[in-house]
Amino acid sequence: PGSESALRHQSVLITAHYDHLGIGQPAGGDSIMNGAVDNASGTAAMLGMADAFTRSGVRPRRSLVFVAFTGEEQGLLGSKAFAQRPPQPLASYAALLNIDVTNLYSATRDVAALGTDQSTLGRFFDAAARAEGLRVSTDSGALIRGSYFRSDHFPLARVGVPGLSWESGEDAVAHPAGWMREQLDTYNRDRYHQPADELLPWYVMGGTLQQARVLMRVALAVGNAAAQPTWNASSEFRAAGEERLRH
Repeated sequence: PGSESALRHQSVLITAHYDHLGIGQPAGGDSIMNGAVDNASGTAAMLGMADAFTRSGVRPRRSLVFVAFTGEEQGLLGSKAFAQRPPQPLASYAALLNIDVTNLYSATRDVAALGTDQSTLGRFFDAAARAEGLRVSTDSGALIRGSYFRSDHFPLARVGVPGLSWESGEDAVAHPAGWMREQLDTYNRDRYHQPADELLPWYVMGGTLQQARVLMRVALAVGNAAAQPTWNASSEFRAAGEERLRH
């Protein structure tokens, strides 16, 4: 719950999807789609952040709501249902901060998120990254692929709730230039939506922890801000955002 009675009814959503694809075509004798990276990693990070906020006693003025969506892989079904039948009025949701896959490869010198160009959440993200000593980078490939329209923040954006979805940085610590991009490309080719998406023994937590710390800083900043984030004038979601606040 938020610490200020006048703002406690508003909240910052911190979300991840916990579903995957079940049983698929056998590969190397294995047909179980565990989805360790996509998106057990994001769900674990979300639960870890909930635990950290609870243990620390740190409470922003607005409330923090942690949501695990299902049906993301089947077409964002859980987040669509949430957007269509929200537990609280849409106007009460200040922002949605989504984790769909975390960086299990290496700590990085940079961090990225989808949607930083869409709303004033981009400013919160920039400030949080700086506080963690990280440079903000842009995943140009994600822009080309339209990734902002493919995860659980999107149904809420369509009804006007500003959102970000976290991405991995690409400037890996203690690795040569291009190494992180190589890991991401290898995952997308060999493990994404395949039985091979399992917890590998060489995965490390440094990058995930960086992403989580930046997200928690954004959540605190939005939770304590005088006003909710707003969509930028150029955003296609601006009209929905203005309509959301009228109800």
